[in-house]
Amino acid sequence: MPSGVTLAVVGAGDRGTGHARWALAHPERATVVAVAEPRTVRRDRFAAAHGLDAGAAVDDWRVLAARGRVADAVLICTLDREHLEPVLAFAALGYHIMLEKPMALTEEECRRIVAAVEEAGVILSVGHVLRYTPTRRRSNASSTPAGSETSSASSTWNRSGSGTRPTPSCAATGAARTRPPPC
Repeated sequence: MPSGVTLAVVGAGDRGTGHARWALAHPERATVVAVAEPRTVRRDRFAAAHGLDAGAAVDDWRVLAARGRVADAVLICTLDREHLEPVLAFAALGYHIMLEKPMALTEEECRRIVAAVEEAGVILSVGHVLRYTPTRRRSNASSTPAGSETSSASSTWNRSGSGTRPTPSCAATGAARTRPPPC
């Protein structure tokens, strides 16, 4: 029986594999229990690294979703243009979601994602793996106009305490927006 949070990974490319590597380093906190990846070589390599049975590694996220809820959370690391549909499906199944950036390619798709996770009552977190690296912070500091809160178009705005602040992820449930959520 896995300990900690169980994870399904949709997209075992560089991002999905990289995020899932954390579970290998912290097995007491998280365990990958399933993967959906269309490329056989990547799927097989990922499944072997995580000790997954053949049935836990599938070639399409739809096959994984059709099984219902097999994990606590899902990491969606598909191509940018393929984020919307798996988020909608896994949110409806009750999965908490870590979605690789960008959230979606259009504002309308972003709004659909936020509406879906709010309706399902699940947590949505958008991955910003380079957001706080020294190079990125220097870049933001040099390009942020005086008086603005952030230059990052990928920040998500949530009401927090007495004001509005950018956050590195979106916990969509109960988040009041002061401006449209950026993608």
